[in-house]
Amino acid sequence: MEADNSAISKEGGEKRLTGLYPKPLEGERIPISFLGAEKKRIGWSPEEGKSVQIDDETDIDSLKRVREINEVQIFNWLTGREGLIELPDREMEELQSLLEAKNGEQLVYSREKVKGKLKPKFGLDDQKEPRSWLLSERLRD
Repeated sequence: MEADNSAISKEGGEKRLTGLYPKPLEGERIPISFLGAEKKRIGWSPEEGKSVQIDDETDIDSLKRVREINEVQIFNWLTGREGLIELPDREMEELQSLLEAKNGEQLVYSREKVKGKLKPKFGLDDQKEPRSWLLSERLRD
């Protein structure tokens, strides 16, 4: 495990794994807990250089790639903080079915290459879910 951590720090990948929007490379796994999900409309804003949420006052004509996503709130066990993952409907359905089948196992987030793009992938780890008092203790801080 120590070798994995040194490889991450050499690449400067800690931000990639521990940021608000974690983005693991293929094969990297992040232990997470599902907190909730919300459907949002977003679009790419060339002026701001980032995706923005669309509301009633947003000029849709100035945006590119307007789409609906599911913004999933997670608890990232690597950092002890909350994070967000944007998922299309198909991946959200897969996550929901996995959550229904979950029986005390740890939920793990990774990404896999499909047709040259990294797609979100969720799985269950044999380890038991971390004790819930750890989560409540951290949320009080």
